[in-house]
Amino acid sequence: MPELPTPAEVLKETSADPPLNPVDRPWLSKDDYLAAQYGLLRLDAIEGLRFSVERYICACRTGASKVLGDEYCSVYDEVRVKGFFMTKIAPLSRVEFSTPYNVQWKTTKRLMDGSVVALSTKKDNFRTICKIATVAQRPYAVGKDFHPMIAVDLIWADPEDAVIDPTLEMVMIESRNGYFEASRHTMLGLQHVAETKSPLDRYIIGAHLVDTVPEFIRENPVMDLSSLVPVTASNGSQALLDVKESLKNCDIVNKGFPALEDVAVLNESQLDGLHRIISNELAIVQGPPGTGKTFTSVQALKVLVANRQKYGGPPIIVAAHTNHALDQLLTFCLEFEVLRLGGFTKSEDIKKCTIFERQRAERGGRQSDIKSRNNEKRRLERRQKEVIQEIKIMQQDVFGKRLIDPDRLLEAGVITQEHHDSLKISSETTNALTPPTASFEPWLGESLVPMEILRSACHTRFMLDEDELFKHEEEYKLDENDTVHAASDQEEQQLRIKGEWVPLEHVWSAKSAAGLSNSSRAAQKSLKEENFYAIKKSLRGEVYRHLQTELLKHTTRKFVSLLRQYINVCKQLKALTDLQKWELVQRQNTDIVGCTMTGLAKYRGLLAALQPKSLLIEEAAETREVDIVSALYPSIEQLILIGDHQQLQPKCNVLWLASNPYNFTVSLFERFVKLRMQYTMLRQQRRMKPELRRILDPFYPGLLDHPVVLSPNSRPDIPGMGDKSSWLFHHEWPEETSTDSSKFNREEARMITHFASYLVKNDTPPASITILTFYNGQRMLLNKLKEYEYKISTVDSYQGEENDIIILSLVRSPAEHHRWRCGFLEDKHRAVVAISRARRGFYVFGNFLNVLHSRSAQEHWVEIWDGFAHQKRIEDGIPLTCKAHGNEIWVRTVDDWDDNAGGCDKPCGQTRLCGHPCTLNRLRCSQPCLEKLPCGHGCQNYCSQVCTCDCVAFRAISAGNVAVGTSTPANTSMSLEQRMQHMSIEEDGEPSNSMVRGSTQVSNKWRHFPTNVQRQDANLHRGQVSTTAQSGSTSNVRDTYQQTTLVNGHRSNLGPRNVRVIQANKSLRQLPRSKAPSPVILDTASLQNNASTPHAAQAVTSPSPAPIIADQVPAARQQQQVVSSLVQVSDILVDIDGVVSSQCVIVDNVSAEAPVAAVQPVQGPEELLIEL
Repeated sequence: MPELPTPAEVLKETSADPPLNPVDRPWLSKDDYLAAQYGLLRLDAIEGLRFSVERYICACRTGASKVLGDEYCSVYDEVRVKGFFMTKIAPLSRVEFSTPYNVQWKTTKRLMDGSVVALSTKKDNFRTICKIATVAQRPYAVGKDFHPMIAVDLIWADPEDAVIDPTLEMVMIESRNGYFEASRHTMLGLQHVAETKSPLDRYIIGAHLVDTVPEFIRENPVMDLSSLVPVTASNGSQALLDVKESLKNCDIVNKGFPALEDVAVLNESQLDGLHRIISNELAIVQGPPGTGKTFTSVQALKVLVANRQKYGGPPIIVAAHTNHALDQLLTFCLEFEVLRLGGFTKSEDIKKCTIFERQRAERGGRQSDIKSRNNEKRRLERRQKEVIQEIKIMQQDVFGKRLIDPDRLLEAGVITQEHHDSLKISSETTNALTPPTASFEPWLGESLVPMEILRSACHTRFMLDEDELFKHEEEYKLDENDTVHAASDQEEQQLRIKGEWVPLEHVWSAKSAAGLSNSSRAAQKSLKEENFYAIKKSLRGEVYRHLQTELLKHTTRKFVSLLRQYINVCKQLKALTDLQKWELVQRQNTDIVGCTMTGLAKYRGLLAALQPKSLLIEEAAETREVDIVSALYPSIEQLILIGDHQQLQPKCNVLWLASNPYNFTVSLFERFVKLRMQYTMLRQQRRMKPELRRILDPFYPGLLDHPVVLSPNSRPDIPGMGDKSSWLFHHEWPEETSTDSSKFNREEARMITHFASYLVKNDTPPASITILTFYNGQRMLLNKLKEYEYKISTVDSYQGEENDIIILSLVRSPAEHHRWRCGFLEDKHRAVVAISRARRGFYVFGNFLNVLHSRSAQEHWVEIWDGFAHQKRIEDGIPLTCKAHGNEIWVRTVDDWDDNAGGCDKPCGQTRLCGHPCTLNRLRCSQPCLEKLPCGHGCQNYCSQVCTCDCVAFRAISAGNVAVGTSTPANTSMSLEQRMQHMSIEEDGEPSNSMVRGSTQVSNKWRHFPTNVQRQDANLHRGQVSTTAQSGSTSNVRDTYQQTTLVNGHRSNLGPRNVRVIQANKSLRQLPRSKAPSPVILDTASLQNNASTPHAAQAVTSPSPAPIIADQVPAARQQQQVVSSLVQVSDILVDIDGVVSSQCVIVDNVSAEAPVAAVQPVQGPEELLIEL
C-alpha cells in the first residue's frame, strides 16, 4: 500500500475501516502488528483530505458559487500551471492561484512544505478527476494588486498527473487537519522495518518482561562513570578525587552498579534511572513534573559517550518530539561532538552543529576536494542538464513566442497533409527562390490576440467580509513547536530555491466564438474541411485553440517520460548526498546525532548507515508508537524511553482513532507500562512548593520534595496573596462559543487579567506569570484583555515549561438549564500538565460544579478538588493580602477590582521620586500638578500626566497660533456649548476629553448627576433665583454621590456626601467677566460672617497654590458650611459638603466633576481656591 493517498481513496464518500489496535496484550506476529500500525497511521494521515474533498463536493451540490473552505479545509480557486522549476531534489510544478484576502503566508499553516493537496479541473469539480500532489515550497505573492496571485510549487504524486496546459483552470483542496509530511516518512520507515529484524522485536511484539543487557555492553562491560562525580583537582578533596578515579573502570554487568548516593550529582531515584538506562536493552524512565528527566538523560548520555569514546563505537542517536525539547537536551551536551539533523533551531549554539553548517564550513577545504573527485555526482548533474534541455526544446515547440508551427502539428498527427498545405503562403506573394511555408498568422487575422488579454479576462476578483475570511486564521498560525518545523530541513530549502525555470505559457491565442454550446465539438466539425481557409472566420479562433489543446495532449506523453527520467536522476543524487553526509559524520568522529522524531524517519538512510547501537527518545510518552518503531534500524540494540505517561499523549488528526479499540494516541511508553514491563520512576521533585505538590499527590503517590522547594528564599510567598500559594476560585459565569467553535468565557477572562495585573502591581514581574487555558478562543481573548506582557498559552503548548506563577482558566461553564460539558477538560493528561507547571503560586478560575458533574472528567477533577479542599483553598472569591499592612480583602466580582488596585485602604508611607507621598507602589502619582503654564493658569492635570489647560489661550499656544508670553485675558474660558463639544462621557462615566484627562486613567469616578442640561441652562438665564444655601435634605439637593473606585490608591471611608448644584442668580453675577480675576479666591470666613448680606463675597487674586484632592482637605474644612451668596464667573457651582467647586461640566443629562481636585488650600487658614 503506497504512503500517498490514491485518487480513488480521496473520492470515496466514506472513510476506510481502520484495523484494531489492542494495547493490553502482546501481538501474535510482527506482520499483524506492522499492518495494524501502518493502516492506522495512513488513515490518520489521509482521512482529513478525503473529508475535505467530500465537504467541497457537498457544498458544490448545494449550488454555492464560491467555496473557500472552513475550519476543516482550505479551497483555492483559479488554479493554473505556470511552469516547472527543475531543482536538484525534484521537478517542481509551479501553480498560480488567486486569493480574495491577504493570508500571512510566513506564519500560517496553510500550504506548508510537505502538505498534501488534491486537485481537479474546475469543470469536473472532483466528480471523476482527482490529482494528488505535495507542497514542495511555501507560497509567495507574484502580483502587486490588492488581491495578488499566489504561486506555490508542487510535486505530483504520480508524474502521469502532471499538468502542462496553462489554460486549464483547476481547483485545489487542502485539509487543515494534520501534517502529512511527518506521517509520510514514518510510513516509509515502517515499510523498511517490515523487511528487517531487530533484537527489540521481542519487547514490542511479545512484551518481553525480563531486563536484558545489550550485546554491545556485554562485550565491553567495564564503563567509565567518573562524569557522575563533578569534581576537579582545584575544587575537590583528595577523597572525592580518588572516588572519581575509581569510577573510570566499573564492571556494571558482573560487579553491579556502585553506590554513589553520597558523591554523585544525581539523587537516589535518578541514579536508579541512570543505571537502568546504561544497562538494559529496553530502558523506560518515568519522570514526573520537576523530577529532572532532562538532567538524568544528560548524565546518562555523558556516561554512554565516554564509553563510546573508550571503545570507538558509533554515535548515539538522540531524538525528541519537538525542536525545543531536542535543542534543550543537546545544549547540555555541547562538550561532546554533536551533530544536529534538520535546520529549524532558535539556538545559535545548536545552529553551529547542524549538518548544513558543518558542510558549509568544510567547503573551502577537504569537502571541495571530495566534490572535485566525485565523477559520479558530476555525471548525474550533467544528465540532469540534458533532460532539462530536452524539456526546453519541447517547451519552445508548444509555448514559443511565435504561433504554433504547422509542421509540429503534422508530425504529431493533429492535422493532415492537406490541412498543412492549405496554410502555405502563395508563391505569388513570396520570393520565387523561397519555398512557401505554412503559417497560421494570415489565416487567423483579427482572431489572433495576445494571451495576456485573455488571462486578464479569466481572473475574477471578489471581496468577502473580513471577519468571515479571518475568523479561523488566528488559530491556524504556525507554532514554534509544530511538527511542521520538526520536519524542516535547511539544506532542502536551499536546494529548492535553486534550479532552472521552464515556463509553460502561451504568448498568443485566439478569440473564442460566441454562442457555442460545445466549442470542442464545433472545432472538430470545422476540421473536417481539408482547407483551413474554407473554415468560417468566426470559428477560426476556436479551431486554433483546439489545435493548441491537441498538441499539448501529444506533448504531455513525452513530457511525462522526461519527468520520470529527471526524478530518477534526483533520487540517485540524493543517495550520493546521503553518502557524503555519512562521510562527514565519520570524519568528524561525531559522538551524538540529534534530530526530531520526524527526522528519525526522514534521514533513515543516513542514520541507518551509521549503524548506531543506542537510541534515546526524550518526550517518549508524547510520541506516537509508530514514530519510534519506524526508527528501529537493524543495528539498534538499545532503546531508551524517557517521558511521563501521565502527561500529554500523542496527538492524532482523526479524533475517533484515539478511542478504544484503535488506541492511536496510546504511546509505546504508555503501552509498555500498561503491560507491566520494568521501568524506573524519578521520585524527588525540585519545582513546586509543598502546597502545590500536594495537589499532584493522587497522580504521583510517593513524590518527594527536594530541600530547595522547602526554603522560603527559593520559593517565597506571592506578594499580595499572603500565605495563599494556591487557590481555586469557583464561579458560574457562562461560557460562550466563538465563530470557529472554540470556547471562551468573557467574565472569567476579565477576572483573570485583573488578577494578573494585581500581582504585577504588587511587585511580581510579568515574566514570572503565565496564564494557561485549554481553549484557543480563551487564549485570544486573554491576549486582547491583558495589561502587562505576561505569557498566555494553551496547556498543550506548555508541556515541559514552568513558571513561578501559573493562572489556569478552565473556561467551561454551561448556561442555566444546559447540560454539564467539559470538552478538553475531560482529558486527564491535559489536567495533569495544567496543575504541575507552577513553582510558587497556582491559581485556578472556573466552574468546578461543571467538571465535578461530568462523568468523563469527574474522576481526575475530584482528586484535584480534594487537593485544594484539604488545604482550605476553595471559595467563590479571592483573598488578597496587602503587602504593606497584612490586611485581607476579598474580591468576588470583576467590579471589586476597581477598589483593590494593589493594596488595602492604608497608604504605604513611601515617597515618590516626584516628592509626593506614594499611594501604592505601582500606581502613578495622583497628586495635582504644580506647574504654571504659559497661559498664566496652573496645570489642571495630575503630577503623572501631561500638562494642559482648558483655556483658549493655552490651546492657541499649543497649536502654535499664539506666541508664548502674548497677553491674553486671564479669565478666558470655554462656554458651556464649547465644553459639550469637547467632552464626552464613556460607559464608565469617565470624561474622554484629552484636555481634561488625556490617556491616563483617572483615579476617582463619580456617579452621574441626573441633571437635565436644557432645563439647567434655561435656569441659568432666568431672573432672580435664590442662592441661599439650603439643607442637604431639601428638594434643591439634586443627588448624592459615592466614589466607585479608589482615592489616592486607597478606599475612601467618608461615605456618601451631600451634593448641591447652586444656580447662580443673574443679579449676583454683575462683576464683569472682563474684570473678573482668575483664579478667584473666596474668603469663606467673610462669607460665613456675612451670611445674610448679599454680594458679600470678596474676590481677590492669588498665585496658584499646591492643589490637594478633596479627600485630603482636613475634615474641619470639609465640614464648613458656605451659607452666603457667591460670586461666580462660570455658569454653575457645585457644593460638596459645603466645599464649593465651579469646575462642573454638564453633558447629556449628567454632571461630572472634572477634575476632582477642585478644592485647594491657599494663603490663610480659611481661604479656599475655586479653579475656573
